[in-house]
Amino acid sequence: MAVKSKKELDAMSKEDLVVYLDKLPYSTFAGYVDVDTKIRYFLEKFGVLFAKEVKGSGLFLSAVIPMSITESFYGRSNIFMQGNNFGGVRYNKAIHPDFYQAPSGKWAKWKNYEEGMKGYIGNLKSKRYEKARKNAKISRRTNFTIHDAGYDPLTTRKVYLGKMQGNVNRVRKFRIRKNRIIMKKGLK
Repeated sequence: MAVKSKKELDAMSKEDLVVYLDKLPYSTFAGYVDVDTKIRYFLEKFGVLFAKEVKGSGLFLSAVIPMSITESFYGRSNIFMQGNNFGGVRYNKAIHPDFYQAPSGKWAKWKNYEEGMKGYIGNLKSKRYEKARKNAKISRRTNFTIHDAGYDPLTTRKVYLGKMQGNVNRVRKFRIRKNRIIMKKGLK
């Protein structure tokens, strides 16, 4: 399958973009699709679902979506593809219905996107992150406080935010309104 140019991808409808990128092999998606298009793809495919699950939780979409994008590599990582795992949630037999065994360990596995999203956001709504949700008044602070509460314990705060800062800035260009993803006026 020939890789389309950024101009061709930008001209595609959201439905066509999602179908086209879903068909690309992982290596082609990872290596040849620009980051802005990957963000648009992720938001078109999962943005409304995120908005529904995050509403009223004390979490910011502009913080949670970049975390998931980083953890799931735009919804294309093996852990995501095999288990609908949006956030790199490790398996806990007391909590999760199933797991995906990867070389890096056992990861929580859900039947579909909707259950995976509920599981991921449910994890962020858990008591472990309660203080982080209450103390964060802006999305960047949410990322710090969630990290400090034990999310991604293998990286420092600076490295953690650095992994997702570009995606935080890109996600802020979009709004989710009435089950549609729209770009803010004047942004490209």
